[in-house]
Amino acid sequence: MSALGRAEDTYGRLETLQAEFTQTIVNPMLGGPEVTQGTLYLAPPSRFAMRFSEPEGDRIVADGAWLWAYTPSSIPDQVIKQPIPNRGAATPNLLSQFVIHPLEHYRASYVGTDSLQGELVDVVSLTPRRDDVPFRAAEIAIARSTGLLLRLMVREQSGQRRTLVFERVRTGLQIAESELSFAVPAGVRVVTP
Repeated sequence: MSALGRAEDTYGRLETLQAEFTQTIVNPMLGGPEVTQGTLYLAPPSRFAMRFSEPEGDRIVADGAWLWAYTPSSIPDQVIKQPIPNRGAATPNLLSQFVIHPLEHYRASYVGTDSLQGELVDVVSLTPRRDDVPFRAAEIAIARSTGLLLRLMVREQSGQRRTLVFERVRTGLQIAESELSFAVPAGVRVVTP
């Protein structure tokens, strides 16, 4: 499939990526959508961060050794620290998990073309080949001009749907060390599940 091949080539060569994101979560049990925004940083293979501007201060950081989840908007006095998972929705290489050797991990079908942010994209549906993945299906929109993902939709096992739209995607930038590391704020306890 040429769209997946283009994306795999792009992410296989990626040194760094920075993008603004809007995440929309629709949970059939909770009603209306929850919308969050922020900046995503990626330095493959094991460093990743989502810094939220809405809700401000929330962040998820994979620093190369640990995955930190800090959500002061809901639990201000706690951060979760766990080993970085090798696969699934919480891997530090959030985007690459869908485009590096995709046909080994997913059954793929071409959905068609679309337009996002003035870019022509190829939309591809992915169904995991394994049962231990935390989602049932994914759909990615791959920019024809660059091979970069501009949209990612994941339907989780619970039925919840998470959609990430990426704008101002830039690659090869120098990312500040502070963006890809986590310092535990004073008075916050660390919980390791």
